[in-house]
Amino acid sequence: MSRIRASFRIAIVLLALLFLVGPVFVARAQTNPAQAPVQSAATPNDTQYLWIAGSSFQTRDSTTAFETTRNTNNQPTGCIYATSSGEFTAPVAVPNGATILGLDYYLNDTSTSQTKAELTLNDSDMIMPRELITVEISSSIGLTNTYAPIRAPYAPYVVNMQNRGLFLEWFPRVTNASMQLCGVRIAYTAPAEPRPATDYLFIVGSTLVNTNSATEHGYAGAGCTFVKINGRTLNADVDLPQGSQLTAVRTYFRDVNSADLTVKLIASNGQGVTNTLATLTRPVSDTALVNADQNLNYTVNESNESLSVVADFAGVLSNQLRLCGVRFQYSNPTTEPTQDSRFITGSTFVPRRSNVNYSSDANGCVNVSNEIEDLTTNVTAPEGAKAARVTFYYKNAAAGPTLNLYSFVGSGEFTQITSVPVMGTGTQNSVSINYPIENTDKGLALVWDASSASSDYALCGAKIDFLYTQQVFLPIALNNY
Repeated sequence: MSRIRASFRIAIVLLALLFLVGPVFVARAQTNPAQAPVQSAATPNDTQYLWIAGSSFQTRDSTTAFETTRNTNNQPTGCIYATSSGEFTAPVAVPNGATILGLDYYLNDTSTSQTKAELTLNDSDMIMPRELITVEISSSIGLTNTYAPIRAPYAPYVVNMQNRGLFLEWFPRVTNASMQLCGVRIAYTAPAEPRPATDYLFIVGSTLVNTNSATEHGYAGAGCTFVKINGRTLNADVDLPQGSQLTAVRTYFRDVNSADLTVKLIASNGQGVTNTLATLTRPVSDTALVNADQNLNYTVNESNESLSVVADFAGVLSNQLRLCGVRFQYSNPTTEPTQDSRFITGSTFVPRRSNVNYSSDANGCVNVSNEIEDLTTNVTAPEGAKAARVTFYYKNAAAGPTLNLYSFVGSGEFTQITSVPVMGTGTQNSVSINYPIENTDKGLALVWDASSASSDYALCGAKIDFLYTQQVFLPIALNNY
């Protein structure tokens, strides 16, 4: 009798656990801008998500004009649209070794032209790009949410950043506010554990952004970028795992000019102290594709400093000198972290519209000088963590500027989580929060509001500290009677 009772109790417990951890079903649907978007088609239980706000996309060519939307209270939202012909791009920070399942494409389409706006997820080895997912929509009904799975010949697709970088491209094909990109959500399963001893991060060249508005870059295909009219430098944020050991950096570039491309990896503390960790250059010309490598030994600690790459095109204003990518080789941490940080250099933030005069200094601080406009960046956040603190680093302190952390969904609506103001005459200010990360339902973005156009107000960096919540499992006692 005691064995029967014990078996019965075990069966009840197993049924309860099955009910609690059963499969998650997500529906594909269309919705209007006033509603929160419905989630995508069914995906495996261990699916994770990467969100990218439409307003975090940048133009592939600086001559493309664009705007981002605001709500009725003049607060920023997550949608972007073109006001002249052109294409847009964004980096894809899905972890190396993850398996990409598909993506949700959030488009606000009220155009009556029946023109199809296209979104592609691409990878490239810097020679041959591939379209992994292509979605075309023409709805004219407002906000449309379309889920597109990855299909043959690329499924199953395992991210391989040792050899190929990932990037998104958006082709609006309508040059007014009737065609707006409001966000992208990429679904993937996490890399297998334990993580390999040697891992990689690949940043595609065309996803680098101008360090100042005087620079005008162009697109050379295969994920490659160049400076075409004015200026000479582009830069990008570098996000590596906390506690990892950075062991090597490689640049991929094309050079048919006597001048030399130089790429630097720079650590910044947000308060005027920078450290150049690597300088990659190679005196070559008349060649199609070359690499420059540098070994190093650097422990990533975003609690104290941000990482960025700065590419100097040596004044060459043509596609004779192209940057196609930067690859980082690192060793994963040997222990699971209890906390994490995302520290982002100010100069890697992007304006929320074109025709904004801004500039950056050697310390990664950026200022807007001609008129009021926000700068923004997307934030990748660790699943299962809580955002515990937001820190704002600034220069030439004066009352007014704020750093704002927003959550967003595919409708484009931003919800403010916290706002960090300038305080006194210092160089930083922090605000404590307790915000659980829910990548399934929403993404995160940082927006810097300069308050007024002045070179006296500079954004030097932004940091979010995360704490991993410890799950507590209570054992179930099974007594025999």
